[in-house]
Amino acid sequence: MNTNLPNLYSAFDLDRTDDTDALGVVLSARDLRLEQMGITPDDPRRAQTVMAFSVLNDPIKRALYDEKLDTGTPLTWDQIHHLGNFGTIPEAPPQQQQWQQPQPQNDFGYSFGAPNTAFASNTYNPFDNQVQSSMSGSHFASHSAMAPYGANNAMNVQRPTAGARLGMAWLDLILAGIAAIIVAGIFGGNEFSVWIITAIVSIAYVVGFESVMGATPAKKFFGYEVRDVNTHSRLSAGAVAKRNWWKFANLIPGGTLVTLIMAGYYGNQIKEENMMRGGHDKMANAEVVKKNS
Repeated sequence: MNTNLPNLYSAFDLDRTDDTDALGVVLSARDLRLEQMGITPDDPRRAQTVMAFSVLNDPIKRALYDEKLDTGTPLTWDQIHHLGNFGTIPEAPPQQQQWQQPQPQNDFGYSFGAPNTAFASNTYNPFDNQVQSSMSGSHFASHSAMAPYGANNAMNVQRPTAGARLGMAWLDLILAGIAAIIVAGIFGGNEFSVWIITAIVSIAYVVGFESVMGATPAKKFFGYEVRDVNTHSRLSAGAVAKRNWWKFANLIPGGTLVTLIMAGYYGNQIKEENMMRGGHDKMANAEVVKKNS
């Protein structure tokens, strides 16, 4: 086996037992760290991070890569590049290009050394004849979730911060409450019937608007939509209900505390290293993004 060929797991100090989402988060955070330090997208360190993400963040491509790795035939960077873009592995050239795997230096957690250190080798330019990959603006990528850091990201996907999400949630809560009061006033009834009406209206407000219209009124007002991460289609009613279960707990006597606790728990997860998605978003394979992004 040619040990000079790159092993993406050791080269990027990744845990091979992690799932594809976890690996994507780590690689995304590395690219963000390099970007914040002024490393341009055409720098080989970022380009190699792009290629690693495009392979390891996709279950099918990762399986093909792991199979080659397990058989003792690691891929060249050209092959990794092709696999990330097209999902297939081309035949290796007669003389494979050599790439000496550097030793981790614990510089910003990046195994290629400090991000402001120039890349030493010019034997391979990963952007020669490049088909754009996930972090460099292509729609060829398998996971739009790659870029967690606002408008300046790979797919130009802009996801709101936890504070913005909380503000929109409170506005929706007020609007749903007003709608419930109006409907209850029309139909009247005793306290129990008013509670039933409030519950129905609140659930219909969230599930109906997100599954049929793509977003609740508050999110629409601020230009956001809720969609499936992979297909970018609207969520099904079941997925919307799964994503918002903790809000509906508020309708049960004593459930307000559950709603408040989960709001804090999920809200704390909406940050860059989680690609601006909370656990409730991931349960429904959903994301909140700016429309037409």
